Amino acid sequence: MTRTLFDPPLDLLERRFQALQERAASLPKASRQGLEGVLQELSQAIAALRANREAGESPPAATPGRCDTILSHVFSAIPDLLTIHDRDFNTIMSNWHGYESLPEAERQGRPKCYRVYHRRDRPCEDCHALEVLATGQPVRLEKVNPVDGRVREVSAHPIRDESGRVVLVVEHVRDITERQALEAQLLQAQKMEAVGRLAGGVAHDFNNLLMAIMGYGELMRAKVLKDDPLFGYLENILQAGDRATALTQQLLTFSRQKVVQPQVVDLNRVVLDLEPMLRRLIGEDLDLEVVTDRRLGAVQADPGQLGQIVMNLVVNARDAMPQGGRLTLKTAPVELKKSRHSRFGLTPPGAYVMLVVTDTGAGMDEATQAHVFEPFFTTKEPGKGTGLGLSTVYGIVKQSGGYLDLASEPGAGSTFTLYLPRLDAVVPPPKAKIPITASFRGEETVLLVEDEDVLRALLAKFLRLYGYSVLEARHGGEALLTCERHQGPIHLMVTDVVMPQMSGRELADRLTPLRPEMKVLFMSGYTEDALVQHGVADLSVAFLQKPFKPIELARQVYAVLHPPVSQ
Repeated sequence: MTRTLFDPPLDLLERRFQALQERAASLPKASRQGLEGVLQELSQAIAALRANREAGESPPAATPGRCDTILSHVFSAIPDLLTIHDRDFNTIMSNWHGYESLPEAERQGRPKCYRVYHRRDRPCEDCHALEVLATGQPVRLEKVNPVDGRVREVSAHPIRDESGRVVLVVEHVRDITERQALEAQLLQAQKMEAVGRLAGGVAHDFNNLLMAIMGYGELMRAKVLKDDPLFGYLENILQAGDRATALTQQLLTFSRQKVVQPQVVDLNRVVLDLEPMLRRLIGEDLDLEVVTDRRLGAVQADPGQLGQIVMNLVVNARDAMPQGGRLTLKTAPVELKKSRHSRFGLTPPGAYVMLVVTDTGAGMDEATQAHVFEPFFTTKEPGKGTGLGLSTVYGIVKQSGGYLDLASEPGAGSTFTLYLPRLDAVVPPPKAKIPITASFRGEETVLLVEDEDVLRALLAKFLRLYGYSVLEARHGGEALLTCERHQGPIHLMVTDVVMPQMSGRELADRLTPLRPEMKVLFMSGYTEDALVQHGVADLSVAFLQKPFKPIELARQVYAVLHPPVSQ
């Protein structure tokens, strides 16, 4: 069977045609006009060719004119820039995108590529076509256009004559600016996730250690007189423990592993409640303006964490304006009609509550902005900051299902913009609080289940100090046995969530039928993901996050046993 000019291997032809169809489908509708007819004609030609092959017939010879027409349409349909140059750098052929990129005056004849594309009177020193002509090998590289700043991927391939000499160079140029931006966003997200996992793991390991250090420190301080030198030492230990606890909570927040209790919240209320404190925090040399929109709507978030976002952003702005300046907090409802790109990810279309914090401070360069949300990254001098303020903001926003952006230039201040999904819901009134005069003492019986011996002894000591009768158990099996043997009532079980043999959730489920009147208070130093895996998915239940102080345990136990009337 004699092959003709237009008689390639069918499988290769069909694969390339399918790739062309997929590429055409990704083009804007306006760019596809006129292309559908060409694709349909190609499809029919391929179908006829296959039918002829299967019938064992020789394919009809394609006339040069017909082949030239089809190949010309295919050449022009490719949405990248394609040009063919000879050895003297004359542009002898170009597709439509290459033609459109030429100046009007250069669209006739065979213009020199270095003249029309680079405004030079001789070939570029780093010309990839020169390398192809010299080596006969394809070249592929990326270039940044100094005029528009866009990144383009350039590949050049040789075309040889019958003697093997390179006579033409085919250049393919593709704009990859958006692709590189998406790759950078993915890399940033992967890096933040990896750092977050490490931070979360370290924070969890510290929780139990801090619990023991601070708990026994509290007990020792209660036994030491204030004029004793040891009292001052203990105060320093406990203050250091408080700072370490705050750091671990910030690490957990950044890694989105902190246990939170989201609820329907009015961001305006959070901002306005904090305003008096913020004015004291920034001092008199800064002008604070708070602008809230009454049509804002509600968000689903932890109100304490929202307050932390505002505080951290305000402190960051204050530190950027040591000589004074203007700080603006603004809330507004926004409706994004299309996706919005930033270096920190893609914000999809939808209804959002927006918080904008703008300062007139020193601003940041691009290199600083690339690292600003990473934990422990700080531009402040040693001892002036932990580098966890903005990373905590990042973690809270992501854990709340939101998005953020940053605009800044050196000397021109900074603007942080946060987007939280907006809810069509009514914000409930604040819950009734336990009176400040409450002593938190009680006479009820508490079953304490904790697998760490040191912590169990410490917690039992706390509870007995507040008047409670305490039954101790090392794990779920021992707790079941204790309940069977104890003759009197058990008013409350305080249990760790993650334990050997059975989880705290499983233990509570097994004891509820035996003692339906018994209430349950869960506690854990683990992250939210671990709690969900162990059955505590509903964080609206009574829960205490380790590490905590004796007064916090007493307050929570009292709250569970004596809930406010409004609840």
